[in-house]
Amino acid sequence: MGFMAARKKGTQSRNSRKKTPRKTASKGRRNRVPGAIIFVVFLLVVLITAFFVLLPRVRDNASASQQTTTEQQQPTSGQIPQAEPPAPIPQERDSKEPPLPQDPPQEPTATEEPAEPPAPPPVEIPPETRDRGIYFLRVERGGAELRLTMANRKLSVSSTPLRDSLNALLAGPTAEERNNGLRSFIPPDSRMIGAEIRGNTARLNFNEEFRYNPDGREGCIAQIQQVVWTATEFPNVHDVQFLIEGNVVDFLSEGVLIRNPIGRGN
Repeated sequence: MGFMAARKKGTQSRNSRKKTPRKTASKGRRNRVPGAIIFVVFLLVVLITAFFVLLPRVRDNASASQQTTTEQQQPTSGQIPQAEPPAPIPQERDSKEPPLPQDPPQEPTATEEPAEPPAPPPVEIPPETRDRGIYFLRVERGGAELRLTMANRKLSVSSTPLRDSLNALLAGPTAEERNNGLRSFIPPDSRMIGAEIRGNTARLNFNEEFRYNPDGREGCIAQIQQVVWTATEFPNVHDVQFLIEGNVVDFLSEGVLIRNPIGRGN
């Protein structure tokens, strides 16, 4: 009895052990079904997300390819397609109206203008002149004597007649005057710087070359006479004050005194 009871208990315990794994397997199958569903749902979410992410890029690529195709069809830069001018529309004339007569071409009539008389040549008015006395020296008796001689010159009228006469004196005698024996003893490099009249005295300013006469003392005296007599030809001039480079000097070369004004009587 004891053995049978123990056998029954062992059999029951085996049966109980065999039934326990079946229940565990059934529970594992029930747990697998929800995991598969979750995987499928996750896969769908991934696909939908990828679709919406890639869709804008696909649209951009499609628009870029379409724009490239449009630019290739357009003409190259610098070439503007010229529209063909429209064909002229023929004007229909009413067959009932006769064509308008056309006037014959008229030849231009030549109008003869009266010939204008040629303009007279311009009349040249000679400048107004006045006689001025210019003094030179004539060599007489084989050079032993010098005589003061006046040459008549026609000089243009100006606002500086005294200066014009003295410039003519410094220029020397003309060719005709030299043929008549006239000579100037003023040094050839002499030049007048200025001339003015104060009262009845002509203040004449000369350059430094006026002081040195190559003909010595006799030449210095002759040049002073030429200047004084030419200046005193004007009625308002009685004597001459000589200046050298703007200054009053005592002597010319060879000791000829010119400190004070000099007139014709000196």
